[in-house]
Amino acid sequence: MASAEYETTHPLRVELDGVSYAGSYRVMTGSVIVYFGNEIKFATYGKNRPEQIARWLLTDLCRKAESRKRKSTGK
Repeated sequence: MASAEYETTHPLRVELDGVSYAGSYRVMTGSVIVYFGNEIKFATYGKNRPEQIARWLLTDLCRKAESRKRKSTGK
C-alpha cells in the first residue's frame, strides 16, 4: 500500500548567521507545512516550488526561535 503524500516528511536544513538549523516539511494539497522543534508553520506555495517556500518558512521559524533566546537571556 502506497503512503499518502501528506504522510511523507522531507528533511530540510537552512543556515542563518553561520548556524545550521534542521527541520522537516511536508506538502499537502497546495500547502507546505514546516516543523521545527515545537513550532509548526504553513503557507500555500502557488507557483513557487514547495521546497523554496519550506526554506523561507524554516528560516522564519529559526529567526523567531533566536529572538526568543535573546529576549530570555537579556542580550
